[in-house]
Amino acid sequence: MRYLPSAPVEDRALLDAIGVKSADELLCGIPGSLRLGAPLNLPPKSSELDVLRCLEAMAGRNTRFSSRFLGAGAYAHFIPSAIDALASRQEWFTAYTPYQPEISQGTLQHIFEYQTLICDLTGLDVSNASMYDGGSACVEAALLAVRVQKKKNTILVSKGLHPHYLEVLRTNVAAREGLNLLEVELKDGVTDLDDLKAKLTPNAACVLAGYPNFLGCIEDMTAISGLVKPAGALLISVTQESMAFGWLEAPGKLGADMACGEAMSFGNSTSFGGPFLGFLAVKDGFKREMPGRIAGQTQDLNGKRGFVLTLASREQHIRRDKATSNICSNQALVALRANIFLQLAGPEGLKGLAEQNAAKAQYLRSKLLETGKFEAVFSAPYFNEFVLRYKGDADALRETCLNKGVLPGLLLGRYYEQLRGCLLWCATELNTKQEIDELAALVAGVKA
Repeated sequence: MRYLPSAPVEDRALLDAIGVKSADELLCGIPGSLRLGAPLNLPPKSSELDVLRCLEAMAGRNTRFSSRFLGAGAYAHFIPSAIDALASRQEWFTAYTPYQPEISQGTLQHIFEYQTLICDLTGLDVSNASMYDGGSACVEAALLAVRVQKKKNTILVSKGLHPHYLEVLRTNVAAREGLNLLEVELKDGVTDLDDLKAKLTPNAACVLAGYPNFLGCIEDMTAISGLVKPAGALLISVTQESMAFGWLEAPGKLGADMACGEAMSFGNSTSFGGPFLGFLAVKDGFKREMPGRIAGQTQDLNGKRGFVLTLASREQHIRRDKATSNICSNQALVALRANIFLQLAGPEGLKGLAEQNAAKAQYLRSKLLETGKFEAVFSAPYFNEFVLRYKGDADALRETCLNKGVLPGLLLGRYYEQLRGCLLWCATELNTKQEIDELAALVAGVKA
């Protein structure tokens, strides 16, 4: 609903019922430096049409990029119109957590289908629903590993993991007494196996490695598994670009005990930063320690197919301090979009999209290297992202691209000191040959 009118007397009644003096008190948890501190700059006492025109003028001040080559955890992919049409139907758009299966069959069915698809993609046995994003999915997977590994208290994390995911892990581990987070170094853009082997002590509960990792490199999960399993730890693959599942072998078939990450690439837009869609899949033996909720398929008394909420971390709603997880919100609407996208694409369609991503990334890399302004950094294989070092002023290159309406790759110096002057470039099926050629011409014309 776009507009909910309320009179001042109604506002006062609501605030009194809540027990606060003003609406500003509801925002006390947000630091003052992040709050507007003034009314929106909108024309007072104007018609709806005038207000819309004012907002459209404001929106027109945003930069509208003619092409974009930025990924780094949020990827632009084509979204078929059927997804908006189906996901906007009232029965989906207004659905809440399916506590009562007899009146929630549709919601339970699409959650079950989404879980099934995630299991197919990851090669694992059980998936849940309502993970918030890739970072929180990493935390839930790591804490699950600690619970099932009993007395082991060390979480090993490859430095190739998304820096934001790493930060979320650090924050959550620091809040839990007795847990340790240990980072594993990189070598040629992937996890350093020698460093990993040295840090795989008997206290190691699990190892998290990107697949592909933040730098776009594809980790050798079989080799990592060959070190992790003999040490008695669990291997968790972390995928920030789920489209890669159409190109790469399922992590569960390469030795991963769990797979988690971000699935917003399936039918969800970047939308200025969300909503995202975390996913988590595990081997069957770990299903009772999973957070969130798991929908299952069964039969009613008449033998007809039905769906139920098989498992849920119920205590998270009523005993949050002792809960397995604090996942409470139902993220099923975002998962529904992924479900529709994957079923529209089918196995061959997903593979075709992934092939386009890989091919266009290879073309983009070759065209940028042809300009003579870049040099390769890593030799590891990649999917649709890669790192190149710019021979000139990388900040100036970025500004030049932005001024021309082109969104360039991510400058990596803010995350890795040794990668100053390097950019993480991305190409998806949305990037045309013409866009890539125009970018290469733009770069070639910049004075290094």
